[in-house]
Amino acid sequence: MNNYGKAILRWFSSFGADDFIFSGDKSFDRDEVIKYYGGLFDFICAIANKISPFEEYTTRHILNAGVGFLAILFSAKICKRIAGNTAAIIVSWLMFLSPFFLGHSMNNPKDIPFATAYIIAIYCIIKLFDKIPKLVWKDYIWPILAIGAAINIRVAGILLIPYLFVFVGILFLHKKFILKETLDLKQYIKPILIVYLGGYLAGSLLWPFALQNPISNPIVALQELSAFPITLAQLWEGGKMMSNDLPNSYLFKSFTITNTFPLLLGILMSIVLLFRVRKEKQFPIALFILFTGIFPLLYIAFSGSNVYHAWRHVLFIFPSLAIMAALAWNWLSDLWANQKVKWAIFGVLAIGLIDPIIFTVSSFPHTSTYYNALVGGVEKAYGNYEVDFYYNSLKDAADWFLENELPKYKEGDSILVRSNASHILQNYFKDEAQIKTDYVRYAELNQNAWDYVIMHIALIPQDDLFTEKWLTEGTIYKSEVKGKTLTAIIKRSSYDDIKGIEYLNQGKADSAIIYLNKYLEKDPNNSTVINMLANALLQDGQLDEALKQAYKAQAIAPTNLESLNAIGLISLERGDPQTAAQMFTNLLSVEQDFIQGYFYLGIAQMQLGQYENALQNLNIASQEPMLKPQSYKFMGDIYLSMGNTEQAQQLYQLSQSGQ
Repeated sequence: MNNYGKAILRWFSSFGADDFIFSGDKSFDRDEVIKYYGGLFDFICAIANKISPFEEYTTRHILNAGVGFLAILFSAKICKRIAGNTAAIIVSWLMFLSPFFLGHSMNNPKDIPFATAYIIAIYCIIKLFDKIPKLVWKDYIWPILAIGAAINIRVAGILLIPYLFVFVGILFLHKKFILKETLDLKQYIKPILIVYLGGYLAGSLLWPFALQNPISNPIVALQELSAFPITLAQLWEGGKMMSNDLPNSYLFKSFTITNTFPLLLGILMSIVLLFRVRKEKQFPIALFILFTGIFPLLYIAFSGSNVYHAWRHVLFIFPSLAIMAALAWNWLSDLWANQKVKWAIFGVLAIGLIDPIIFTVSSFPHTSTYYNALVGGVEKAYGNYEVDFYYNSLKDAADWFLENELPKYKEGDSILVRSNASHILQNYFKDEAQIKTDYVRYAELNQNAWDYVIMHIALIPQDDLFTEKWLTEGTIYKSEVKGKTLTAIIKRSSYDDIKGIEYLNQGKADSAIIYLNKYLEKDPNNSTVINMLANALLQDGQLDEALKQAYKAQAIAPTNLESLNAIGLISLERGDPQTAAQMFTNLLSVEQDFIQGYFYLGIAQMQLGQYENALQNLNIASQEPMLKPQSYKFMGDIYLSMGNTEQAQQLYQLSQSGQ
């Protein structure tokens, strides 16, 4: 997003001559969707960085926090308009002491700016309709600019345009059925049309893609982002799920378990207490606010939209729901004239906010990792739900490395630091020529050279997270929240694993066994290296010891597919096709694209006399060119055993021809 803002600035300052924003490579626009985002906030950041005395990302964090403050400010202004100063004060504290919102306010350049523009636009719409029929031309400017700003940040801001009709509908129904009065709808036609057209066109003013065709391109962007093609594996309720397979309840539950109890209770109370104020003048505004908070949540949840990272995609509804929660606490206090009862209610509210206060102070800067007691806090949510999905803890680890490890090296020494988030890490080390960064998958740590690895919890297997097996004896620093590691720095204590793997790849199993065992003396619970040792022992003909090591690796990491594969292969060599078939069946139930699994499962089934199943799996394996000759050969053996010599001969010929 930072680079996107710079590209927008270059596009405008060059009057469109610098079109990198549309022609940039994958390093700039990895998912090829960035042009569909308005980019207004990033454009402002790019301009600010031209004059800011701070480092560019520090500037962006400051601006992000400022935008989060504006969301609180305008939510308070709406509360004050509806119920007075007390409600405004309550909503300010409810929002500021909501760790998920607070954490994103300092870090999230997509969802927080949109949430702020969304609530400002709602405030401007309320003010506009408040002045009907005494409108002057200046009254149209702010709602038009506010709606335009929302669209210029995220095209979903177009939602605000039909909200004009929704608000009028609420006003009409309230007048007709509650107050038994009439509403002159003609007075609303002109304001709606002006704001409708003006807001839509203003949505393209600072958005390069939309400016190419202000009429149709915003709609194109809306269609593209509504069918967002990228899916991510998400931790959810203790298991991994692809984001497009998450249940409809995902957003509701995410919101419920990552927000404070005073806010959640307030939202529930507001639905009940809203009825009590139905005859008051401000009732339509409150009902409209509730609609702006509930409708998008319901629509996105039940439309099958691809969402992930908890409920960050609907962060824009948070100010509206926080307003309703604040109004509810205020309305509840109004039920009693006794001041002691009122103070008791506010005392309960204050007590409910102690937990988020303690969490915010103790966990900073990892504030957005908050989970409430419904799931046992972040301690129990860890490994069951996504925590620190924005890699916030990576900077904490990088700062510690620069302060504590880098000074140990002489000038000119080269340090290789690998990470599963190297694309982020490289920004923190960009001024250190000694440090070279590169990417590494967690499962391939022992197959790559590195001096240090800075590993984030993203994509680490659940078994390793729960047992903390990924935190080897070489771990020298842990960026934590509530005792749970988010990012770890691991210093390499031995290169024996690399040497062992090199010998294994060269077919020198005896040497591989020596070095892999030496490495395991320092890191005895490394299931990846234990599986490699099992493979080396298999090649060396030590089948019983190989099987023992493979089962040891599986005991350490039960979901490690390499262990299942190793046990299956060793079992085949030991003449135990029953166990082999079970292992490869289990493996394929998790990893359906593992073609070799079908090959070995077919061999095991052939040895068990399960010919039809064996033929089916070997046929799948034959789709892989490297496995085709062997697959045809074994299929020929099966047909020969079944007495079909003609079919067997054809397959033997295909096996030899390689076709």
